[in-house]
Amino acid sequence: MSARRAQRAVALGGAALLAASGLPALLRRRRRAQSDPRVFVLAYHDVTTNGREGEGVISATRLRRHIAALKDQCRLVTFADAAELLATPGALREDVAALTFDDGYAGNFEAAWPVLREAGAPATIFVTTGFLDGGELWFDVARRYLAAARYGGAKTGAIEEEVERLKRLPPDERERRLAELRSSLESPGEPSKPDGPSTRHLPLLPPPARPLGWDQVREMHAAGVEIGCHTVTHPILAQLPPGRQEEEVRAARDRIAAETGVAPTSFAYPNGAPGDFGPETVEILRAAGFRAACTTVRGSNRPGCDPLRLRRIGVGSDPVFALAARLTGFFDARQPGD
Repeated sequence: MSARRAQRAVALGGAALLAASGLPALLRRRRRAQSDPRVFVLAYHDVTTNGREGEGVISATRLRRHIAALKDQCRLVTFADAAELLATPGALREDVAALTFDDGYAGNFEAAWPVLREAGAPATIFVTTGFLDGGELWFDVARRYLAAARYGGAKTGAIEEEVERLKRLPPDERERRLAELRSSLESPGEPSKPDGPSTRHLPLLPPPARPLGWDQVREMHAAGVEIGCHTVTHPILAQLPPGRQEEEVRAARDRIAAETGVAPTSFAYPNGAPGDFGPETVEILRAAGFRAACTTVRGSNRPGCDPLRLRRIGVGSDPVFALAARLTGFFDARQPGD
């Protein structure tokens, strides 16, 4: 079992024990009695109607269960509205949850939007504009190449560990590694003519991730779905010089504004761990007009916290009992100063 899967198994085991003990409801009541309401920003990615869940993919059926459970425990709002509640003294009087979807997958419209619309559930989609404009997400390319190479016996855990290693490389080095991997997959073909160059062929690759169309974005935006910003090409911003960071942020902001008529004020840091952005990134966002941004630091948010460093909980395809456990605040990551 990979380290990633082992960590998930431990987390789910702990959540199951917590749920069986009845502690989640007790802890929520205790926080209410102590006037300690929280904002929980929940992170999803792609959504499917075929029931096949995987890395970053939840089924529409499970999403429907999540929303029903959330409505029993808290109020649902957009990410921007959640940030406003946190910033306004005395405004947060109950637990609030914001459903967020990263990257801008076609499944957000095809599978998630019908569920959200039926449930009357607000949501925020953080789009990677280059993906919607026809580019590829580098980590999707990496997963497809690694799967085609039968890396680690084509086991998902081994592939994800390699993708994590690629994340930590400088962008130019990562691109070089991906080019080498592609080259290693290519096989010589027949020459086009006796003295002509030989063609090269790739093995059959898994299908690429499909992005939202801008017309779909506009339809959801018109119906109240918040469209947030997730850069142009999904780089780890801290790996870029400040000028390149600013280009990624402002170009994505302007592209969304051109398509929807509204400049986004909400941002999600790509990857989002503490080392994936720095103080200069935060100042770039502030200068570009962003009022709130979410990280992937696990946990809930209290009034008065930094709106450009909000915590978020990666939910994925967790069962409902695990979601309920996460809404207690019991599994919040501890950070310096907590």
